[in-house]
Amino acid sequence: MTARGVWTWRAVRAVVLVVAVAGLAGCAGEPTSFRLLQRSIEGLGPAEKTAAIERYIAAAGGTPLVENQSRLIFLARSRDGVAPRAVGDFNRWANTPAGYDLSVGEMTPIEGTDYYWMQSEAYSNARLEYVLLYERDPVPDPLNPLQISSIVGPRSEIRMPFWSANAEIDDTSPVPAGTVVEERITSRALGEDRRVWFYLPPGYEESDTLYPVVFILDGATWVEGMEVPTVLDRLFARQAARPVIAVFVEPGHRQQEYSRSTAWRQFMATELVPLVDQRYRTFPSPDQRALLGSSLGAYAAVDLAVEAPGVFGTVGAIAPPVQTATILTNQAHARAAVRSLRIAVVAAVYDEMVDGARRLRTALYEADAAVTYIEVAEGHNWNMFRGALDDLLRAVLVEE
Repeated sequence: MTARGVWTWRAVRAVVLVVAVAGLAGCAGEPTSFRLLQRSIEGLGPAEKTAAIERYIAAAGGTPLVENQSRLIFLARSRDGVAPRAVGDFNRWANTPAGYDLSVGEMTPIEGTDYYWMQSEAYSNARLEYVLLYERDPVPDPLNPLQISSIVGPRSEIRMPFWSANAEIDDTSPVPAGTVVEERITSRALGEDRRVWFYLPPGYEESDTLYPVVFILDGATWVEGMEVPTVLDRLFARQAARPVIAVFVEPGHRQQEYSRSTAWRQFMATELVPLVDQRYRTFPSPDQRALLGSSLGAYAAVDLAVEAPGVFGTVGAIAPPVQTATILTNQAHARAAVRSLRIAVVAAVYDEMVDGARRLRTALYEADAAVTYIEVAEGHNWNMFRGALDDLLRAVLVEE
């Protein structure tokens, strides 16, 4: 063998050794996916498996793990011997066409530990909410640092990689605050009092400007639960929406009043609207007077607008129920009325009732109505409602 041949052989052996060492280093490093984690803990004892899982979760910043921008890996521990289930927007909260399904959200045990796992998927721009269920006891995911409030209690939140955050919800920087006054308004039509909150935007007292008015149904939820006056403050401070006077109206008997109640319509159209126009600097015209409702409140808003098109000229319907479209399809006068309205419909992809918004959109198109349709990758929840406000206000209220 020549000297050159000896050098070449040694060089090749060195390369082989370097590759082998690099391979061992890669094996010794932390796994880069949940599947590799599962492989890496095979054959380990219970304590070592648990430690490896917890290192992996910590490195990921908590659960669920997001892989390939759309895959979700949930990890959770049993509690008092009870296995967890993961239910949320991504699996319709275990509701199926056949009813509630106790098997939805079941998780697979990781042998030798008290950890369980489950895989799901979501759009890469989605925002989702979920809880862990231990039998019937819902709890936020303790391994997820994101937690929010909802009408039924705290939930965990998922923000997918391409989710666009809403500054009016997330940014808590101080901004000028509007004025909120709560009153009880006596209604002759209803024969009862109703709680009403009047919101005046920042600068109202110092100006002589006329303002459009937005009447928002389910007032207590929007004011006390979702803190929407603060959301409006932030929207106006960022010039993300035109300043408005907002009137939040609480129902007394929600199912009855929001289901085509003549007395409730009279209260809204013939008592509350004139009171607001007399008391505040408003544009006293239908095209500057909007109705906004969510869920069953969306049904009520559409119904009231088509019954009083000379009073309300614009409507925002968030996550309306399936029966909302029948307001139009069952009534010729309603199909005629919507042609004089501007209507915005917001749907949530992960809402069990998403067909309600889609059917309403179709009915409005067929009636030749002016409709703006928006569909977001979220579920039926408070943050979706609040996050839709800027789009709704821009869609239904035009500049004079």
